[in-house]
Amino acid sequence: MTETYGPGPAESPLIIKLLIMHQLFRLVLGQKDLSRAGDLFSLDDSEIEDSLTEALEQIKIISSSLDYQTNNNDQAVVEICITRITTAIRETESIEKHAEALVGLWDSCLEHSLRPSGKDEDTPHAKIASDIMSCILQNYNRPPVMALAIPIAVKFLHRSNKELCRNMSNYLSLAAITKADLLANHTDVIVKSILQGNAMLLRVLPAVYEKQPQPINRHLTELLALMSQLEQPEQYHLLRLLHVAVKRKQPEVAQKCIPFLIGHLKDSTHNDVILNILIEIAGYEPVALNGFLPMLKEIGERFPYLIGQMARLYGAVGHVDESHKAADQCAGNGDGMP
Repeated sequence: MTETYGPGPAESPLIIKLLIMHQLFRLVLGQKDLSRAGDLFSLDDSEIEDSLTEALEQIKIISSSLDYQTNNNDQAVVEICITRITTAIRETESIEKHAEALVGLWDSCLEHSLRPSGKDEDTPHAKIASDIMSCILQNYNRPPVMALAIPIAVKFLHRSNKELCRNMSNYLSLAAITKADLLANHTDVIVKSILQGNAMLLRVLPAVYEKQPQPINRHLTELLALMSQLEQPEQYHLLRLLHVAVKRKQPEVAQKCIPFLIGHLKDSTHNDVILNILIEIAGYEPVALNGFLPMLKEIGERFPYLIGQMARLYGAVGHVDESHKAADQCAGNGDGMP
């Protein structure tokens, strides 16, 4: 009598998952059959939706194999299957159901080289990361998906792939609009990425500043030093950050900002924005601007259209100056009394 054995403990979950999958996915991924991979597109999205998590987990196993980076057949199978899966997820709006498996596959790409070759061609794992990134991060308005995705997304910022980093920064900027609190936990990583040249992420900082000001305050001088290297939109986002920062009425932040702001007032592109920031500072730290009044007067004469803002600024600083003179005079009179 022939004795039969069931699958071993390590094999059982894999076999079970293969059985759960739609039979065509089971054939294509189980046998890595490139000749049948295109047939997946003949299936209705709803017909395969229940199989997508298991298919993603099987792709993770295939792409983690030792020979994946040199196996063109396996790479082609994975690429076709990912395209089919991400299309089905979008069409059936089932991202939340499959987000864990999708993010798990995305995360696994970080275990492999993402650096482009000398021909600027993406590595196989960089292609996977790029293909599924938009499917995940286009759902920036879905908090459960972002809670899973953002901790993984920020890890890609320090990998040697500029294109991935640039696209990631775009999506993180969108995420900051609706879920700044999730990004705030990664403020240090974001600031370091900016200082390493990823200026696109400057647009994220105003949104996360309220939650995590200290990592930004620590590097504020370095961030301000980037101004001359930035494109105009990025300069605007840096100034927006300063406006948010000075509204918190932190004297040490104001002291760092004022010389920088005065120095850039001659730039007509941003001088109205800069004056508004200085007016904000003058509301609680007017003495700090006292020494800059001659320079402000010169700017006012050069740009007459700023006269309204200049008047407000002079009013705030001048009021304090008059108060000091009155106090000095009273003190002087007091000295003369018997």
